[in-house]
Amino acid sequence: MVKSSDGLTKTQRYRLKDVEAYRKHKREYAKTPEERERRRLYQAKWRKENRDHYNAWAREYHHKNKEHWKSRQRWYRIKFTYNITEEEYQKMLDEQNGVCKICGNLPTEHGKNKMSKVLHIDHDHKTGEIRGLLCSRCNGALGWYEKCKEGIESYLK
Repeated sequence: MVKSSDGLTKTQRYRLKDVEAYRKHKREYAKTPEERERRRLYQAKWRKENRDHYNAWAREYHHKNKEHWKSRQRWYRIKFTYNITEEEYQKMLDEQNGVCKICGNLPTEHGKNKMSKVLHIDHDHKTGEIRGLLCSRCNGALGWYEKCKEGIESYLK
């Protein structure tokens, strides 16, 4: 970056001179597909030329925002796997009063690991239909029962 005697770059001086004009320019930029493609190629070229700098920035950014990204990743996975949104999950949770649909316990009552602190989405593996929210223990037990159903029922007869 080329800085002048006042220590500012050309872009910084432009921003200071007329903030509204700068913001308008930024809003108008990349509205056409050609401009977006040109911008995408420029960014890809810049990241390639500045790989170490970009990777250091990305590591620092993700480290600072780890909880945010974990949450987004979890909801993306839930949306992709079960096709429900965070709002639909919250509605189901409210309908169950925040407890497991089978045992009626809070999710934190069964363990110390991170996944035991949330209710898991129980679904039929054949149809994909969501049946409810279960604690970690009930979800594991139900999954095991469904796999061994015939053997258990024949044993109990």
